[in-house]
Parts: sequence; C-alpha cells; structure tokens
Amino acid sequence: MAEDTLEGYRIALSYDPEDEPSPLFEYTFHLAQLLRGEVLIVHALENLVSTKTEEEEKRILQNVERIIEKLKPSVGWRVEIIYGKDVENFAQFVEKEGVKLLSFYYYKKLFGKSLSEQFIEQLTNCGLLVVKEKLRFKPVKKVLVPVDFSESSFKQKEFILRLKEGNELRVDFLHVLEEEDKSEEEEVKLLFEELFEGIGNLRLEYGKPAEKIIEILKEENYDLVVIGRTGRGLNLDYGNVAQEVIREAPCPVVVV
Repeated sequence: MAEDTLEGYRIALSYDPEDEPSPLFEYTFHLAQLLRGEVLIVHALENLVSTKTEEEEKRILQNVERIIEKLKPSVGWRVEIIYGKDVENFAQFVEKEGVKLLSFYYYKKLFGKSLSEQFIEQLTNCGLLVVKEKLRFKPVKKVLVPVDFSESSFKQKEFILRLKEGNELRVDFLHVLEEEDKSEEEEVKLLFEELFEGIGNLRLEYGKPAEKIIEILKEENYDLVVIGRTGRGLNLDYGNVAQEVIREAPCPVVVV
C-alpha cells in the first residue's frame, strides 16, 4: 500500500454480510479513488467473548476478499472488526483511526431507529457517505453542493477542493431563497465569490430548500450531493433539510 495513500483520506465502510455489496462498495471505493484515500471495511460483532468469534471473523474476511476480488479496486484497503453494534462504538472507532468519512446503506425503521438513522443523527465526529441499496452505480462526474453560508460551508469547500483535485468534475453550488429579493441575491453572490470563487458555478433558486434540492437532483441527474450539517448535529433547521435530502435523494449523499 502506497505511503501517500495511507496518509490520505481515510473512509470507513460499514459492512454487513447480510447486505448486497453493490452499490455501497462501488461508491465507497470510487470516492476513495477520487479523494486519493484508503478504505477501512468495518464490521461490528455483537459480543467480545464468544466461542464463535474467531469463526465469524474468518467468515467476514473471506466474504470481503471475494467482493474485493470482483471489484479490483485501485486504492488500499483493510478489514477491521469492532465489538458492539452501537453508535458510540463506531464513534470511538472513527476517532481512533482518523476516519474522515463513514459510508453505509440508509435504512429507515417504522418503529425505533435503524443504526443508519442513528449514524445520521448522532455520529458527528466524521463525515457521512449515505447510499441507498437499490441505486445503480454511476461514476461521479456531476456534483450538487447546496450551501447556506454557515460554518458547514467551509467543510463543504474543503471536501470539494479535495474531490476536484486531479479529477474532471462539474460542481454546481446551490443556494435556495424563499422568494425573489434583489438585495438578498446580491448578498449571496458576494458571499459566494468570497468563499467559492473559481471552484464551481452558483445557482440561485426559490422555494423551500429541501423540496428544491430534491427536485433538482431528480430532474438533472446529479451523481452526488454534498450537503452540510450544522455544528451541533443534524437536529437544527438546516440539519432537517439534510435529513430530508438523505431520505429522498436519487443519488448518494455526502454529509460534512
């Protein structure tokens, strides 16, 4: 494994052998390639002490090796096994390993919350790559970046700059205003020039942010959306927009 890869962008892939590997593995390794990083494939076992633990670990390794053999990725990877299927264990893992992005399938429960829903609400010490199970993999060429010029915008900028470096990508930044207002439009344009000039194009739209973002994603075939979360998690107004986009987006969502 190349040294610059190890020192690069580390993505953890939450692996469950009950899930279909495609498209989660494809999108994770594709983004790792674009970001010049490596992938840690992480599987959580229920118990630390069990007569079947060694057996289970061996089975996981064999399963992953079969998937990787078909995928033939061009970036480094390794398997890590943690014990205990709760958000706190994943939070400790990403902290210890210096993980920048955790990728996982999005599942919604009618009662209670799935682990993926808990990741979205509670896992705030890394970015998230959220993938729907039934998506058809498409290489990322066209990226939508909804911005509200809050502190999250700086993290979006950092991510996009790394994603674009050495890659031919179209990046459109989107800001949604509730209604037409010339003075507000001018203010947004000035903020955009100050923060994002030369990185991508600015789109100004009108309406409700979540509805407009989802409408554009569905009608214009974007391959990826990179949305910000507030500094205190996804439970504030813009965070609620992010949650709605995650639920409805027809492409993978990166939350930073």
